[in-house]
Amino acid sequence: MSRTYAVVWSENGSTASGRLDAFGDRFELDTRTQHVSIPFAEVEDASIERGRASRLRGLPVLQLGRIGRPPLCIASLEGTAVLHELFDQIERTSLAR
Repeated sequence: MSRTYAVVWSENGSTASGRLDAFGDRFELDTRTQHVSIPFAEVEDASIERGRASRLRGLPVLQLGRIGRPPLCIASLEGTAVLHELFDQIERTSLAR
C-alpha cells in the first residue's frame, strides 16, 4: 500500500513538481514526463533542513544523501508534517536493515 503526496523536488540543480508515492521500500517521484525512484537501500543519510539556503521555493526540505548519486531535496506542498512522516519511514526502514 502506498501514500501519495504533492511535492516539489530538486536534484542536480533542476527542480520539478509532481507527486511522491511512498512505498515500504522506496519513494517514487513522478511528473507528466519524469519518473525518479529512490530505493531506501541507496539512502545513506536523511535530514529535514529548514535554513534559508536549503529551502526549495521557500519551503523546508527533506534532504536525502544517496550512495553514488547527488543529494535530492523534497519539499511538501501539504505541510511540514509530511516531511516528518517521510523521514520516519526512511528511519524505520534503515533500522530494520
